[in-house]
Amino acid sequence: MPTTIQKADILSKAGVAAPAFPGQQTPPRDPSATQEHAGDPARAEAVVQWEKEINELFVAYAASRAARSLREAEEAQQLSHLRHANSQLGQADIKSDGEVG
Repeated sequence: MPTTIQKADILSKAGVAAPAFPGQQTPPRDPSATQEHAGDPARAEAVVQWEKEINELFVAYAASRAARSLREAEEAQQLSHLRHANSQLGQADIKSDGEVG
């Protein structure tokens, strides 16, 4: 499971608008850096809230990717069935044309 920082990075690269890390433009690269706010309760609460928002956005992002993947697989399967049915229909037309005579 990716860390919250990794999730924020994934969301950012995917173009999802995610909240900025409290007090910084970008989250720190080191996951332990999110724990360095123990002396400041307000900042600690802001980081906890940021982590919650990132996790919620990531769940929605992952669900939307899974749904899109499922739709694409279903569309590919349906297209395959249509192509197969069309080729069977085309072969039947060739056989019926050859029988006339």
